Amino acid sequence: MDMDGRMETPHAPGLYDVMRTIALEPDMAKVRLHADNHIRSVPPQQALAAAAALNFAHPFYLPTMDDLSAGRLGVNLDQFSELVMRARLTASRARQPNILVACAPKSASTFIAGALCKALDIPQVSLATPTYSAYSGSVLGANLREQETDDLALLRNGLNERGYVAQHHIRCTPFLARQIALYGIKPIVTVRNIFDTLVSLDDMLLQWRAVDLPGNPAFFDDGMPATYTRLDDEARFDMLTDATCVWYVKFLLSWQKCEAAGLVSPLWVSYEDDFIADKERLGTRIADFIGSENADAGQIAACFADTRNGAALRLNKGVAGRGDKIPAKTRERIVAICRCYAGEGDLRPLLGKEFVA
Repeated sequence: MDMDGRMETPHAPGLYDVMRTIALEPDMAKVRLHADNHIRSVPPQQALAAAAALNFAHPFYLPTMDDLSAGRLGVNLDQFSELVMRARLTASRARQPNILVACAPKSASTFIAGALCKALDIPQVSLATPTYSAYSGSVLGANLREQETDDLALLRNGLNERGYVAQHHIRCTPFLARQIALYGIKPIVTVRNIFDTLVSLDDMLLQWRAVDLPGNPAFFDDGMPATYTRLDDEARFDMLTDATCVWYVKFLLSWQKCEAAGLVSPLWVSYEDDFIADKERLGTRIADFIGSENADAGQIAACFADTRNGAALRLNKGVAGRGDKIPAKTRERIVAICRCYAGEGDLRPLLGKEFVA
């Protein structure tokens, strides 16, 4: 299989089309129909390679076969452990740019990740789901999960011989720090003022919940009730505070504490001080962090300056100071929650002028 997921066999074009189709198909009956039909269409000597590629494209697809055939393809624990060790060994020594944008929500991380993919000509992937693309995980219903790293996803993307950009709302832990070190991942941590964040998050939720669908299917994207769009401003911001404030604090402190312990060395990117203030300087900082052999500061800065596709990359207003819309009582609650963590780290990136030591 090559870097784009194409099988290096004569039936590649048809296989690639089926892989792309099933990767974005949540209906397993349709997945099995497409995939099994393709396997039956190829020469017998190519069937196993085709089945492997189709399973690579969709984590829940397994080729239809009888027990005897499945048994002939079986592996035992010793074989599995050897293969995992070899995969980890290879991925840990791969010379490719592996970038994790560890992001607080609404911190321009989607835009930054997309710009880096374009500037470096590498794919955006998910390290939280072993899926064909970052978007595949969303289609298959993974959005409400905590975005913890998946070891199989780390391996399959670490072996792609190109590198990648992954964007996740993920807190740092000693375990994650060890994975970052093992696989040579460069973590970029994006942060934003919490008041501005909540206003931008509210905008996004109102937009994608503009149509009220039966059964509230958007719950598995954002965890919000169907009544969210019918609440007044104060009630919505109170709900967002309850749902997210402590997570934001833990996100910031987790990266600060792991850095202070010498477990990880991230590049910190402030929405206000870096992304809004000076994108050219930000491009230089990121290029230096990634390494000049993999990144060109000018190309990164040019991609940051190109906001024509900003809406698709969730670049909302692209300004600071929108948090003034938050009601005073809600602001006081947020500050009070943050004050509980006083002394644990530097909360100024969240609170700005309302920082309380």
